[in-house]
Amino acid sequence: MSEAVKDAVMSANESGFDPSLALAAITAWDEGAITARTAPGIGPFLALEALAQACGMHLRRRRGFMARAYLASISDLLHDPGLGAAALTIRATLTAETSAGAAYDVATDSGLACRILMGHEPLTSPDTFFRQRFEALCTPFCSA
Repeated sequence: MSEAVKDAVMSANESGFDPSLALAAITAWDEGAITARTAPGIGPFLALEALAQACGMHLRRRRGFMARAYLASISDLLHDPGLGAAALTIRATLTAETSAGAAYDVATDSGLACRILMGHEPLTSPDTFFRQRFEALCTPFCSA
């Protein structure tokens, strides 16, 4: 592991990586896509987390919060050392869905693009935590 990578990992650990800070708002969503924003200055680790969370929130909402969603893979992600320094607008577009996964094309206003594959499995009752989180992030931008 290079010294630069070690320094980046240590910096992330010292800053108290908090995934709940990745998304600042959901500004729009429909059955095919979601648009979300981050706060400025979240850094590259939380910015990557925000890309995945946007997809996960969309998938959960599409399934009526009756699914557990998890990141399966990220591909075609370009290295951007300044990712997360400025606020990002994230647009995740659903490109395919099966009974076990959903594929998204993800773009940001900075031009960064990637593909994210989310896995999902059904729940026996609604996930109220993520429903409330989705609604809070949507207020006042969209109707949940």
